[in-house]
Amino acid sequence: MTEQSQLHPAAAYYAGAGQGARPAKDLTALGVLAFVAAAVATVGTCVSAAVLGRAARARSEQGLEAVDWSLGVHYAGTALAVLGLLAGAVTGAMWLHRARTNAEVLEPGSLHARRAGWAWGGWVTPVVSLWFPFEVVRDVRRALAPAAGSTALIGCWWALFLATEIGWYASFNLQGKALVEFDFAASAHQLSVITAAVMVAALAAWAEVLRVITIEQHERMYAG
Repeated sequence: MTEQSQLHPAAAYYAGAGQGARPAKDLTALGVLAFVAAAVATVGTCVSAAVLGRAARARSEQGLEAVDWSLGVHYAGTALAVLGLLAGAVTGAMWLHRARTNAEVLEPGSLHARRAGWAWGGWVTPVVSLWFPFEVVRDVRRALAPAAGSTALIGCWWALFLATEIGWYASFNLQGKALVEFDFAASAHQLSVITAAVMVAALAAWAEVLRVITIEQHERMYAG
């Protein structure tokens, strides 16, 4: 490979050999931030879902100008969830990119389906965002623990994550209708509660992914 191709800005998104030795970096701080952001998004979603039924009833009984505490709590919970999701996307990608580069340093011969750049790009690129992040996380885990049943843990987390994403966007749209067209209130409330429950499970799985990969890499980094 020529020097020009190595420096091409798109090169980071394609599989290939590592870029040379560099020191592995601690994952603790980024892991904590990634979990806290995801937890904030989950709490906001749960709060919003919990009061949606009352908020919709208040609107249906008092009209669109209704004033009720549940409306304020619902909108505050939704705003908190959105902020948490945005922060979680950034901190989660930062943690994953560091874990991915660490994996190359700690186990140079390990195989990775995607280059380190996809730890960022995989989340925002249409279509491939459905599986590229999963592949990056899976291969990061396999690099240091090839026989640890990594696919089951990562697969469970990713399935819950996708279910949460689908449910969150669907319930978000339905919630808006429920507060204006009140026939949607019951369906919106049910979907919001289900989404919140799945999101709690996804948060637990994400916490386990963060914990396991961080511990495995730190054991190798700080051994002896």
